[in-house]
Amino acid sequence: MSCQIDRLYYSLLDTQVSGIVHKAGEKDKPENYASVLQSGNPLLTGVQEIFLPAGKSPEITRLLSRYLSAVAIKKLYAGKVIHFWQGGRLGVACYDLSGQEDRIVLVMAENPYGKSLRMRLGCSLVAALLFSTFFMYGIGKRYATRMLDTIAAAYKSEKDFISNASHEINNPLTAIQGECEITLLKERTSAEYEASLRRIATETKRIVQLMKHLLFLSHGDREILKNATEPVMLANFLMQFLDNRIHFSPDTFAFVVHANPHLLKIAISNLIQNALKYSGDQPVEIRLRGHVLEIEDQGIGIPPEELESIYQPFYRASNTREFKGHGIGLSLFLRILTIYGAQLKITSTLGSGTLVSISF
Repeated sequence: MSCQIDRLYYSLLDTQVSGIVHKAGEKDKPENYASVLQSGNPLLTGVQEIFLPAGKSPEITRLLSRYLSAVAIKKLYAGKVIHFWQGGRLGVACYDLSGQEDRIVLVMAENPYGKSLRMRLGCSLVAALLFSTFFMYGIGKRYATRMLDTIAAAYKSEKDFISNASHEINNPLTAIQGECEITLLKERTSAEYEASLRRIATETKRIVQLMKHLLFLSHGDREILKNATEPVMLANFLMQFLDNRIHFSPDTFAFVVHANPHLLKIAISNLIQNALKYSGDQPVEIRLRGHVLEIEDQGIGIPPEELESIYQPFYRASNTREFKGHGIGLSLFLRILTIYGAQLKITSTLGSGTLVSISF
């Protein structure tokens, strides 16, 4: 915008020069460098009009060089109108051919509007720079703090995961080691050796199952999705889980899920087994309502303050200590279903039961 005002001022100076040239043609000509005439446009302030005899003498060139560069002086002699900046003022220089003798006319004027605008623009730019600096500092600090908190949380989660995994693996290993040591303390009957081996086999299966689950959780989503998917008729698929304690009521047999049947079975089986385990002898309801699968038990429920934590691997609610388990089933179930685009919602009342809703 300042440049626009400068251009406007130059156009006013061009008009001023034209008027001076016309006026100078009607007056006696000064013979030497002089400052003459204070004329007239009210928009121009501090106007100075200078007349120099035409010619390329060293003295004239020296005087012109106060205002013009060597290139500009050359263009002036070639008949060009020259715009220049000198001492904080805008100026115009041209040849005057209207009188009896050729001469050079220079008109200069201050541009208070441009100066004021430059000052305002400068202040605005400084203010904008300061604002953007503080703004970027604030955003950067906030982002860095958030990233550090995220990294710290991820580090803690990984540390807890490794600690819990080590603990869960150590339990059956300790049981196996203890069983072997006790069995080897003295001679046993065939039946006692067989019973001991069965206990060792049971603990070994626990380790193998746990390791499979941990290995699955360590896979990336893309790796899991590489497992071949196929259309699964969900109502028919759920029939395999029915027994005398599970009641199933579908409102459709046409709903299809695109998933890997083996992984889907692992996910839903974990959820149903949890419902059965924590319900004692009470039945478990499975309902299919359109694209929503509901599994509801009448078990011990989940403390409300712990609902957000149960999705973490190895986390077990405070009221489940007397039940066997690793605390990994729900995280495994959640991982599989979310990869296939399902959404999970758990509502629970302590002492009354839990409802799990899966929206495919």
